[in-house]
Amino acid sequence: MASSTTVLFIPGAWHSPLCFDAVIKGLQNDRYNTDVVHLPSVDPVIPHSDFADDVSQIKKQIEIAASAGQRVARQSAAWIGKPVNSMVNRGVLFIFFFCCSFIVPEGKSLISSFGGEDLPWFNVSHDRLLVTPATPRDTFYNDMTEVEAKKAADALKPHSYQTFHSKLTFEAWRYVPSTYLYCLQDAAIPIFIQRMMVEEVAKGVRIHTDVVDASHSPFYTAPTQVVAAIKKADNEQI
Repeated sequence: MASSTTVLFIPGAWHSPLCFDAVIKGLQNDRYNTDVVHLPSVDPVIPHSDFADDVSQIKKQIEIAASAGQRVARQSAAWIGKPVNSMVNRGVLFIFFFCCSFIVPEGKSLISSFGGEDLPWFNVSHDRLLVTPATPRDTFYNDMTEVEAKKAADALKPHSYQTFHSKLTFEAWRYVPSTYLYCLQDAAIPIFIQRMMVEEVAKGVRIHTDVVDASHSPFYTAPTQVVAAIKKADNEQI
């Protein structure tokens, strides 16, 4: 029997949803429905000035799943936790699954939440419109072989830099059942920052947690464990 849950995969900055292929196949083998979001702010023809188009695309695909009677589990990676939290559809049953993602307070942007300065591994264009990661091997793929890491890094695309300055307008994680997957080897968002976001930024909110001994990209290096964590999150929220 097919699951009544659609897992919507939303990649982080620079990434294509193809990075989730192994996790998606694992969930489909267990009869879950899946869908992916291609973020408009990634590799744009014209760089985006905010994340409005990303939010719109995510909302559109949630509504498609909801109209089919599905509950929606949103698997959000890295930066995309922010625009995902800017929208929530009333009348649709959601769960959030944060995979090495940011939890940002209302009224803050990603940049302002971390002192107003670019992260040291940001490579921002002179016109401040696009950003690429300067050290993807060390930052995202530090538990992968050189060959695997190069393949993953070669698939990355420029991201619209100004989206990182969009302010969160709604803290959906306060109202939607959420699970945060701690990634112990994450060099992009170190474990102490992950815990700080769950325990301090989201203080007073019950966020389930799970853990994987992997880098910022467990969907590449530990897909079986990510599948298990998503299924566990889904079962906990029923």
